[in-house]
Amino acid sequence: MPIAARRVTQVTLSLVITGLTLWAAFKLLQLLWSAFSQVNPTVGAGVIAAAATVMVSVISVLVAKRLEFRANVDKEHREKKVPFYEEMVRFIFRIAFAQKLGVDPVTEQEMVQKMAEFTENLVVWGSDDVIDAWFKFRNRSINSGDSGVAVIFEIENLLLAIRRDLGHQNKGLTKGKILGLFINDIHEHIKV
Repeated sequence: MPIAARRVTQVTLSLVITGLTLWAAFKLLQLLWSAFSQVNPTVGAGVIAAAATVMVSVISVLVAKRLEFRANVDKEHREKKVPFYEEMVRFIFRIAFAQKLGVDPVTEQEMVQKMAEFTENLVVWGSDDVIDAWFKFRNRSINSGDSGVAVIFEIENLLLAIRRDLGHQNKGLTKGKILGLFINDIHEHIKV
């Protein structure tokens, strides 16, 4: 069966099922209305109150379970993200401080390997903001026409995105504040 014919069949079938469901719901409501309209008002009020109590309880349990599930998923994601983000930040700081700490500078092969690892992990665990910041940083660092200062500010954007993904608000962290923690003259490069 061609794809177009299959889609027409699927759309038709879904419309028929939706129509039957709406018709059945309408008939059920009609039946309930006729049943309640013939019941003693005192008994009807009690039945409605009991039904409302049950519905509120069921809805409360369902909402609580959904929120609990979402919290568990977020916790599991955070447990996977934190070590990866820590490794990424540690590597960035290793590049920045290698000379001052007397550590061997990062080789090009090691840089390529780490960039590939970070990209792989970001695809699986990174938030949209972190992936976007990584993309901009990577493109800026590859583009030979961009200055080193522009790349450094992309690193700051990446670090801020990581902090946001881990739940920080970043309130008051204006451009250059994160970089100012480890670059003494960053204020000279901030355009007002």
